[in-house]
Amino acid sequence: MRRLAAALTYALAAGAIGLTFPIALLCRLLGAPFDRHRMAPSAALRHLGQALLRLAPLWSVQVEGALPPAPATFVVVPNHQSMVDALAVACLPRNMKWIGKVEAFRIPWLGWAFRLAGYVPVLRGDRESGSAALGRLRRYLSAGIPVGLFAEGARSRDGTLRGFRAGPFKLAVDMGVPVVPVAISGAGEAMPPDQAGIRPSRIRIRILPPLPTLGLGLVDVEALREETRRRIAAALAVMEGAPSPALERVGP
Repeated sequence: MRRLAAALTYALAAGAIGLTFPIALLCRLLGAPFDRHRMAPSAALRHLGQALLRLAPLWSVQVEGALPPAPATFVVVPNHQSMVDALAVACLPRNMKWIGKVEAFRIPWLGWAFRLAGYVPVLRGDRESGSAALGRLRRYLSAGIPVGLFAEGARSRDGTLRGFRAGPFKLAVDMGVPVVPVAISGAGEAMPPDQAGIRPSRIRIRILPPLPTLGLGLVDVEALREETRRRIAAALAVMEGAPSPALERVGP
């Protein structure tokens, strides 16, 4: 039965991926005259991700907490355990823009849909690409659109909460918008990194209280980064029933 459920999940994933590009293209064509920021295509991809996660027979999903209501803008910062995190954040109750590594945008069909949705590619380790990506996110925030970044930069391979990069926190401070920490548990078990197998998992997404940035400056970025990481670590410890999650030393 488990193999059958896994096969069904792969079939659902293939079907969802197959729909991403034509639906995003249709939304883009219909909305071109008035949808300047491509919110319709990104909403369509969000709903496809939600449907896949909720229909997958080996997974259950639960969302706890609430995001600041519109028209508030903010920077969402989740932890990152596996590719299933991309589906988990689709369940967040606001349409927003996400940044992702450029390799994902080069995938035929799915990557084309990401571009149509106005998501932001970044070349890891390239300063110029990073600056351009953050510039696009600033424009989204200025337009009242929330944005999301996985602050660890890459998936954790062993469940350890990796060091958070400073970029999301500099962005939030620069724009004067709150940081919203999001703790995701169960995604690593659902699809372990570097493995193709799907496993049964209860995926929980806990939206934590926003951290305000009004009045903060660049000297406060490090403290904001550490506090966000501390809150996510504490939430994961409660959600996973562990004494304390492992924390990787923060890098530059």
